[in-house]
Amino acid sequence: MDNVKETRNCLICSAVITECHLGVDSCRACSVFYKRFCNNNRPPVKCKGCEGKCVERGATGCKKCRFDRFAEVLSKASARDNETEKIPEVPHIICDPAKLCKTEEKSESKSTFIDHTTLMLDLPPCSTTPLLDKMRRSYSLFCMTRKSGETATKPIAYHLSQGEFDGSKIRFVPATYSVIVPNMRILASAMCDFASMTFPDFGKLSALNRGWCIENSFRQVAVIDATYRSEHYFPNELHTYFASYTTIVSEATIGSFLDDCPMETNFEEAMESFKSGMERARSMNREFFHRVKPDDFEFLALLGLAFWNTEVAIVNEELSDVVERNREVILNELQSVYKARGRKDYATRLGELFVLLDNMEECVTLDQHDIEIYRLQNMFNEFFPHGPATVMDECGKHCCAVSHKHT
Repeated sequence: MDNVKETRNCLICSAVITECHLGVDSCRACSVFYKRFCNNNRPPVKCKGCEGKCVERGATGCKKCRFDRFAEVLSKASARDNETEKIPEVPHIICDPAKLCKTEEKSESKSTFIDHTTLMLDLPPCSTTPLLDKMRRSYSLFCMTRKSGETATKPIAYHLSQGEFDGSKIRFVPATYSVIVPNMRILASAMCDFASMTFPDFGKLSALNRGWCIENSFRQVAVIDATYRSEHYFPNELHTYFASYTTIVSEATIGSFLDDCPMETNFEEAMESFKSGMERARSMNREFFHRVKPDDFEFLALLGLAFWNTEVAIVNEELSDVVERNREVILNELQSVYKARGRKDYATRLGELFVLLDNMEECVTLDQHDIEIYRLQNMFNEFFPHGPATVMDECGKHCCAVSHKHT
C-alpha cells in the first residue's frame, strides 16, 4: 500500500509541501534560498518594495523579505520550546534518587570529543537522553573497530614507530590507493555493529532492508565522521581530511596517493578528480562545520540523522516508519539537551545543523559523479557497492549475524 503523506503549506511562500526542510514547514526552494545566504554569511539588505511587507502580499521575489520571513519562522519555532506541553515527554527512567542527574551539572558541561577511548568511560546512572547516550558508546565501539582493523593491516614498522604499544594513541599516515578499499570494508562492518548495538529497530528489519540502510547511509556517515574528526585534530588545516580512521589526505600528500595503484589508469585525470573532491569537501563541509562547531550531543544527533536519512525512508513503507520514528526520538532528545542548558534559540540552532547536514548530503551526491569517473578509470571497482546485496557481502554477512543476536 502506498504511504500517503499529509500535505501542508510552506510558511514562507505558501506552496504545498509534504515534508519540512531545515526543521520547519518550508518548501525545498525556500530552504535552499535561505541556506545559500547563510552559507555566504551575507543576508540581503534591501527590500524590493521598500516596506518590508512583500511576502505578506504574496510576493516572494523580494530576497530580503523572503529571508526575513524564514528567519522569523525559525525564531517562532524557537519560542515554542518554552511551552513544555508542545514537546513530547521523555519516558521516566527508574533509578536511585541519590544518583539522579542534575540539570545544573549538565548545563555547565563542556563538549567532549568522542573516539575509541570513550568506550572505557562509565555511563551516567540515569539520563534524559538514553538513545544519544547509547549512540555515544556505540560510536566509540565503531571507532575502536576501525582503529583495530586498520592498524592490524599496517606493517610492523608502523607500530614500532609509535614508540610503545599504546592502544589510545594513533599516528596518522598519508592515505594511498591500496589502503582505501580494505579500510572502507572495515568501515562498512563497523557500521553494522554500530546500527545493531544502537537501534533495536535495525535488528528487526529484513536482511535486504538492513542492506539498504547501510548502502544509503554509508557515504553520509563516512563524511560526517571524517569532518568531525578532521575538525578536532586539524582545526586550522582545512585542507587536511581523514580518508579513513588512521589515514589522512592533504594538499601536501595527495600527489603520492596513486603511487601504489596497480590499475592502468590516466593518473593526471584521476588526480584532478581527487583535488576537485578535496576542494569541494573543504568549501562545503570543513568550513561550514568549523563555523557551526557542533558539540558532542549535536554530532551524535547529526550522525543518527545521517544514518536514518530520507534516502533510506523512500525504499519502502517498513523503512519509512522506522526512519521517521528514530529521527523523532533523536530530535526530541536533542531538544531536551537544549532545555537542560536553558537554550532559548534551539530552533535557530537546529536550522544551522540541518543546513550543515544538507550541505554534506549535497556533497555526497556530487561525490557520486567522481565515483563514476573512477570506475571508468578502472579504480575502486572492487569496493563501491551496487546494491544492498553487495553491501551485505562486503560486511561478510556480519550485519545479519549481529542483528539476529539483538532481535
